[in-house]
Amino acid sequence: MNRALDYPYEAVTGSYLFVNGEKYDYVSTGHDAMRDGQVRNERGEVVTVESLLTGKIPSRGVTLPAAMAGRSPVIAYGSNRAPSALQQKFSGPDFDRGWSAVPVIKATLSDFEVVHAAHYYGNGNLPATIQYAKGARSEVFITFMDDVELARMHATEGLDPDSPQSWYHYAKLSNVDVELDGGAKLGEAFVYVDNYGAVTVGGETFALAKVSGSPVSPQRSQEEVLTLTRPLVERPVSGADQGVCDVYGGIRSFVCVTYRDPCERVARTRELQSGHSTSFSVPVESAIRYEVIAGSRVPGNPRTYRGPRCESDPDAG
Repeated sequence: MNRALDYPYEAVTGSYLFVNGEKYDYVSTGHDAMRDGQVRNERGEVVTVESLLTGKIPSRGVTLPAAMAGRSPVIAYGSNRAPSALQQKFSGPDFDRGWSAVPVIKATLSDFEVVHAAHYYGNGNLPATIQYAKGARSEVFITFMDDVELARMHATEGLDPDSPQSWYHYAKLSNVDVELDGGAKLGEAFVYVDNYGAVTVGGETFALAKVSGSPVSPQRSQEEVLTLTRPLVERPVSGADQGVCDVYGGIRSFVCVTYRDPCERVARTRELQSGHSTSFSVPVESAIRYEVIAGSRVPGNPRTYRGPRCESDPDAG
């Protein structure tokens, strides 16, 4: 329950290099954050990224990971900015390359805000998505990934090239204002957009309280938004799951049922979709170009999803 309510997990205060499950804080990103950028090593010493990485890559024939020019800049606005989430994604048997090296650079994204999405995730929480909001400024992080890392990230976001539906789709934003920590700017970047849209209650969407910046929507914590959506979607539940979850009381009981019962999770998400969500769009007059690159825009479980599914409706997320 605590992890669901803690979403999007631990606070991240500055840019860092993620290597094989470990976080190394940048002192300077230099001309190339994967070469002459400087980080603090395990002993607290300031070293170049190139010297840190030498010997850390166990793959045969590889001495150094790709430089920045060979990487895709992907906006991380929810859990993907957190080292604990990256550790789950880039370790274990599902990431069989055996090593990862990802610069995670703090940035400010203009005219977009980070809001709570309109679907219940497997943990029982409402994940994050972005939406256009003229005048907003949001603290985000840019994860610069090579092709292998990007393919793994696609899989964790529910993108399956053979599936007619997915949780998120992968898009390119052009003519966008992204200012990296240190002053450099990006005019285009990639982003995962939730296919379920932003949760909407009483005509309002809600920015994540844990994301710094100046959003247009009111900021709400995970617990606050779950509490707002609970009366919209909850129905009487019986059986073993309810008995187990009743002991938690309050919003934790609600989260527990959402987590334990995939069919109830589907039903609750459908209720949000029926009139409490706002789809992603970018107005033409903004001059920002939005292009879907990969993944279906239809919400639902991808075929590769191996988690608990509702037996009566296994394709529904």
